[in-house]
Amino acid sequence: MLKQFRNQKRLLSVFLWLVIAAFIGTIFLVWGVGGKNQSSNNYALKVNEYKVSYEEYQNSYQNTTDTLRQLFGNQSGQMPSNEEIQKQVITELKNKYLLLGQAHKLNIPVSDTEVMNELTNISSFLQNGQFSPERYTNVLRANGLTPAAFEQSLKEDIKISKLRNMIRNSTRVTPSEIKKEYTYRNTEAKIRYISFNPSSFKDSVNVKNEDLRTYFVENKENYRAPEEIKLKFIEFAPQDFDIETDITQQEMESYYFQNKSEFSQPEKVRASHILIRVRNFDNETEVKNARNKIENILAQLKKGKDFAEMAKKYSEDASAQNGGDLGYFKKGEMIKEFENTAFSLETGEMSGIVKTVFGFHIIKVTDHQKAKELTFQEAKDSIAEKLKERNAEQYFNDRVFRIYSKILKASNISAYQSKNDNVTVHTTKYFNTYENVYPLKGSPDVKRQLFDLPETEVSNVIDIGDKKYIFEVADRKDSYVPEFSEIEDKVRQDYLQEQSIQKALSYAEKLLKKNKNIENISDSINKNYTTTPFFKRAENIPGVGINSKMTENIFGAKKGSTLDKPYTVNSKVYLVELADIKTPDFPADKDHPDIRNFIANIKSETALNSYISKLESNAEIWIAPSLRGYIGN
Repeated sequence: MLKQFRNQKRLLSVFLWLVIAAFIGTIFLVWGVGGKNQSSNNYALKVNEYKVSYEEYQNSYQNTTDTLRQLFGNQSGQMPSNEEIQKQVITELKNKYLLLGQAHKLNIPVSDTEVMNELTNISSFLQNGQFSPERYTNVLRANGLTPAAFEQSLKEDIKISKLRNMIRNSTRVTPSEIKKEYTYRNTEAKIRYISFNPSSFKDSVNVKNEDLRTYFVENKENYRAPEEIKLKFIEFAPQDFDIETDITQQEMESYYFQNKSEFSQPEKVRASHILIRVRNFDNETEVKNARNKIENILAQLKKGKDFAEMAKKYSEDASAQNGGDLGYFKKGEMIKEFENTAFSLETGEMSGIVKTVFGFHIIKVTDHQKAKELTFQEAKDSIAEKLKERNAEQYFNDRVFRIYSKILKASNISAYQSKNDNVTVHTTKYFNTYENVYPLKGSPDVKRQLFDLPETEVSNVIDIGDKKYIFEVADRKDSYVPEFSEIEDKVRQDYLQEQSIQKALSYAEKLLKKNKNIENISDSINKNYTTTPFFKRAENIPGVGINSKMTENIFGAKKGSTLDKPYTVNSKVYLVELADIKTPDFPADKDHPDIRNFIANIKSETALNSYISKLESNAEIWIAPSLRGYIGN
């Protein structure tokens, strides 16, 4: 059973993770579109009372495709097909609304606090690492959403997440399952093999021109050149538009009184800590050892040992290198047990042992600042700096958009450049969507927008880092398959390689038919065999490489037997015999948390899929005719 689960997980886990990540990544683009009360019949699918619009479907599909393109890069040929992506997106949307309906039936609660915690951690709404209410409303407005609608959708997302977790947490891992998985992972094999290099068979390959053409026709998509564009762009950097502005007393006072909430300084603490981690509180031995260790550290601290030095020596947190220093933090930024203790201590005071989900801590407060409201005099310098930055940013934006207006009036960058010799226009080389060119490296969404831009049209003003850009597609080369004559040498090379491998395989198969023993085959062709050291399933086969099917058959073979067919690994052909196999002793006194978690993940996903299947069997599901082919209806 675990073997089936394991194979399914290997095939689907990356793809499903990408699809789910795609849904989460565009939550504010997708959520809020589907719903119970859409009056139009123009929807992509209906799950019980929920109607999913084509807009939600298209947004989910587009984002999933973009995510896969980023993952596979130049290996686009390995991407799932459009049909596979569409099928998975439809399945994920269907599952989402099946679970949402069930979560409502079960009255799964979601508090406003939970919504706000989730909201303030969405990266799209952060500015300088902090949640920005202004950015939040601007992003929602740009996507046609109101805060109330978005927060309701987010609440539903949390409901679904809670239901998923309830189902996943309903499974248990048994000792026999752990033992079986441990044995599976740690069994070791040793093989004997004879390798055949296909290059030795190239001279026997008869290459006919008609065969090359047939091979080219059958594999022409492998030779397709991707679409390429060449861009013109103007780059604007803030430092190129520096201005010195005098900030008046009146401006500063006005800002202070209009934004008094900015100058209310909340209570905050600067603390250091020493952490001894506990990864599994159900493991009594681990808990006891950690407790003894933290008690010993506390005893040394009480005798006068330096806290920072003890943290560097013993703490199991990343802050150890800084003497345990965590810097300043406000209420709500630390886990509750830690926060309660830290804020109860005065400057210089040290706690006893504090237990959290991470383990055992000792906390020392190095500064405790009470909440206060800054006076105008205390805030004056920061206000002046903020106003200077605001004025400079406004000036920069005004100058950029003034130039942008002139470019639009001229029709494009090329026309504007012909009338303005002083402007610097940059030109990229021709590039495809998988290549990185300045200034688009690390900006796949911008790159996608530009590939969709018609030739000679001008983009919007686009922010990349702290700079602004205006782009124009100067030229475009469509994707195409080259003529056979243009790539005949490449086709010949690929054909020769493929046919040489086939010749090597045929030769190895003939040898295997005559003799099933590697040593005898070696003698018959006067070619040495190689014996590997022991290796495990998850490891490369020493001197050979990775072929999952070959590895599976090696560990499933009887000692002394030869595998029933040759295998190709890294363009070489191998005949393989299982020389020896070792089964490990199972250390029953250990907890094996990695194995436990692995099995728990598999079983929890299986439980979730089973639960969804049951919901689906009792649901009324309608899929638009244009999409039914992708789901198998």
